[in-house]
Amino acid sequence: MTRLDTTRDEARSVPDRSRGRVVAGPGGALTRAAMLAGALVSTLAGGVLVVAPVGTVTAAGAFFGVHMAVQGALQLLAVHDSGASRPVRRLLFAGGVAALLLGGALVHGWVDTVFLLGVWTGCGWLLRGLTMALSVTSSSVSHVFVYDDLLNAAIVSAGLFMTAFPFSSLGTLTHIGGSALMVIGVVEAIAAARRHPRTLRAID
Repeated sequence: MTRLDTTRDEARSVPDRSRGRVVAGPGGALTRAAMLAGALVSTLAGGVLVVAPVGTVTAAGAFFGVHMAVQGALQLLAVHDSGASRPVRRLLFAGGVAALLLGGALVHGWVDTVFLLGVWTGCGWLLRGLTMALSVTSSSVSHVFVYDDLLNAAIVSAGLFMTAFPFSSLGTLTHIGGSALMVIGVVEAIAAARRHPRTLRAID
């Protein structure tokens, strides 16, 4: 029987499908940086909404909108550098563009009621969470998209709650929405930090 030896460099480029992991090169560092940047934006925006009094719907919408727009931009960056299949790239690209548009609408103050602010914000989070979840079903492997199941669950749950719950006041909306953003940021930071830069679970 012939013994096949694999060099260390070759092993780094071969995905381990049995564990759903792939050894990433420079893209692993890029992914961690993108996830940590998104986590920082989520945590800061949520912290400001919880701590600082926000007097108008427009001001609150600006914080939610900045968060959403940044996440959309990071998703578009990941799509650009990914090796995923074309349908998955299109799905994630559409999700990133939609997040950018929703974020821009919130920043420009196109939402003037507490109800619409909650619905638009919830829809944006649902869009991000669902596109991430659907992309997991792809058979292609990309070392750029590194998303955690718990992170997906947190984003989708927050989106459902924001969309379905009838907020009675702006203060209630900002405190609950800000707390949700902080939770999402912490979960995303943990998901990025617990992965070694060269060994990242990829969507497959």
